[in-house]
Amino acid sequence: MPAIPTPIAGQFTVTYSGPSLEALGRVLRAHNRAIRACESCDHSSARESIGLLRAALALDSQASRGLDALYAWCEATVDGRDFIGPARTLRSLREAWYRAGAIAPRSDWPVS
Repeated sequence: MPAIPTPIAGQFTVTYSGPSLEALGRVLRAHNRAIRACESCDHSSARESIGLLRAALALDSQASRGLDALYAWCEATVDGRDFIGPARTLRSLREAWYRAGAIAPRSDWPVS
């Protein structure tokens, strides 16, 4: 069992049915900012970026409430000055959004 909680693929399904890939691109960029902040151990930027992801959620479904819980965990963990777990979780979520939108991978994403 992992020492830090990570999203489980079968936990819930996020289906992207938005008006355009532009909205998905914004979500991916927000995840990238949060991941980079965590990788840099920049508490204030990490909190701000994760807070932006939480604020963008419409908590009208079980999936969005699940995402909110993951983001809340990331915020609390960053407050404890542990940046590794949130970075891993955010990378997993970013990859899930990438697969949901079936867009081409980017080589400039944080990978550590």
